[in-house]
Amino acid sequence: MPNEFPESDWKILSRLKPLLLDRLCQRILMTSEDIIVRAKEGGYHSAYLDLYKHIHASDEKVANCFNDWRRSSALGILINWRSENLLTEEEFGAFSSETRTIVNGFLKKG
Repeated sequence: MPNEFPESDWKILSRLKPLLLDRLCQRILMTSEDIIVRAKEGGYHSAYLDLYKHIHASDEKVANCFNDWRRSSALGILINWRSENLLTEEEFGAFSSETRTIVNGFLKKG
């Protein structure tokens, strides 16, 4: 990985942060709502356990995508955003071609 994340890409990343955090939280809450609605059919204890697992796993996703907010961690954050499908193609296309190539290459390996 390169030592320096481009300044222009850092600005894009920082501008997208609140939007993508909301997008991820919306996804988490919508799934949580589905789990709660299913409780009426499958039992409340089972739904509670499913909800607990979902929130725990979702908390890890939020942490991986938004914690450790430093320019030196930016490439990893962008890779996590991409792997979680948080970015539209248009949003991802705003990053430099070099950064997109690195992210795509990393994700193809994994």
